[in-house]
Amino acid sequence: MGLSKRERVIRTLELEEPDMVPIHNMGFERTSKVFQVFLKSEERKQCMTRVKSKISKKKYLLTEQRFWNVDIIEMDPFGPNKLKYRLQPAPPEFPNCRLDPLTGKITKNVKQVDTGLDYTWYVDGYFKTPEILYSYWDQYGRPSENINEKINYSPQIWNDFVEVVAPYFYPMALTPINMVEELIGGVTFGRIAYYIRKDPQFIHDIMKEYTKTNLEIIKRYNEAGVEIVFYGDDLGYKGHAIFSIEHYKKFILPYHEQIYQACKKYGMFVVHHSDGYIDELVPYMVNAGLDCIQALEPTAGVDLKKLKENHGDRLSFMGGMDHAVLGFGTPKDIEEEVKRCIKVAAPGGGYFAGPGHTILNAPWENILAFRDAIEKYRKYPLKF
Repeated sequence: MGLSKRERVIRTLELEEPDMVPIHNMGFERTSKVFQVFLKSEERKQCMTRVKSKISKKKYLLTEQRFWNVDIIEMDPFGPNKLKYRLQPAPPEFPNCRLDPLTGKITKNVKQVDTGLDYTWYVDGYFKTPEILYSYWDQYGRPSENINEKINYSPQIWNDFVEVVAPYFYPMALTPINMVEELIGGVTFGRIAYYIRKDPQFIHDIMKEYTKTNLEIIKRYNEAGVEIVFYGDDLGYKGHAIFSIEHYKKFILPYHEQIYQACKKYGMFVVHHSDGYIDELVPYMVNAGLDCIQALEPTAGVDLKKLKENHGDRLSFMGGMDHAVLGFGTPKDIEEEVKRCIKVAAPGGGYFAGPGHTILNAPWENILAFRDAIEKYRKYPLKF
């Protein structure tokens, strides 16, 4: 008899070999062409699944999770509105745009090129001076003052959710603020570089506030009985990290360490999602207490093999399968990519199979080949 999905996930996070390599997949980008194909596919019809919470009576559509046969996914019963603010109309110089009053990010809806569906597009950051940021926080409240107190973080709610989704996956609870992404999006990278030189305390004030908010939510997760926290925060571009090592250690790492250590104090695992090249940051993240790193984009230059060799005794890995091969390769190419990642990262445990990015576009036959290849090679003892 095989392990349950929870047992498989926990054993992998504990860096032990389970019965099978667990699967994680961030899924299809909802406005993409391939997702529209999925919606009309026979596979979707076969996997159609909806479950209902016994306590809250909420309904959860789990069709895509079943399609990918995931073991773990970032989904919780507390919903996306953990902070209670609303987007505001952007200033007049940004027509038809919205402003996030907590982070300063300006966005608007645009049409996705392939499908014509609405897609949220980042336009600019509005909190380019301390005066602007503090004026908005005075008016709308700081992020930590906008925690939605109507959400019930009780063990009953969490345990009921875990029970109803248990046949399909084991859940991770999400933090509400991607701190570096919101910092860059609201202040803009050019202004961040300026304040690093001229007013570093401004950067620290923002990061302290975002951290305070996430820590409060993590505390409530602990009270609910959550075992795994999923924290999203992009740290890399293609080929290089966003910040220099010096600036990362001074302005970012101390706050990430607070997130990691809070989870560790509560006995929870923490998974950090980051797009882009993060290899040179990983040693610092591991020393700060990180349990698992997710995404691992090969197209950004991430070297999964070296990361496993250097840090596999302390860190687990999630993803790393090249979405460019998925999009432009042949089914045979895809099978070889799946084999490559499992071969270099799964021995000894500590690896979750999945793509290094949300799936944007790919031929449908490639999607099916990808899914089949993971199932073919994920069983322990590993065979190639």
